[in-house]
Amino acid sequence: MAKEQEVLGLLAEFNSIHPLEFLQHIDMTSMGIGNVLGFLCASGREVTAGEISEYMNVSTARVAVLLKKMSEKELINRRSDPNDKRKVMVSITPKGIQAFEDKKKEILLYAGAIVDHFGKEKVEDFIESCRNIRDIVDRVEKEQNTKATWRNRNSDIKE
Repeated sequence: MAKEQEVLGLLAEFNSIHPLEFLQHIDMTSMGIGNVLGFLCASGREVTAGEISEYMNVSTARVAVLLKKMSEKELINRRSDPNDKRKVMVSITPKGIQAFEDKKKEILLYAGAIVDHFGKEKVEDFIESCRNIRDIVDRVEKEQNTKATWRNRNSDIKE
């Protein structure tokens, strides 16, 4: 097993590059507004706030806050469903489409520069390494949850 000092050193080195900051430049879905705009563009139709919530896997309250901001920026239109006033219907505006297209161009610029610098094969290797890291983290998390469940069941038996 890796030594604690080695692992801590690697984590410090990784965190020093602020990976989330630069990865957001090439991620179409990481930002809330971009995610909603992409969903609306892909759907090509009016959708419910509930569909957006389900797609993003976030609470309807979080989506409501996001939609309010987007409406204020004139990126979307919101209206009540005439058949069910509790439902909010959402559609993208021309300004929203343009904002999404601008973000897409920016992402292609950054991602293209990365591929040009490293080559497609190295980028694919990096993606595969990230996928493997994610799988290991998922496996460890699942093992820890299984152990916690087992401990909780045993503590219930002792009581």
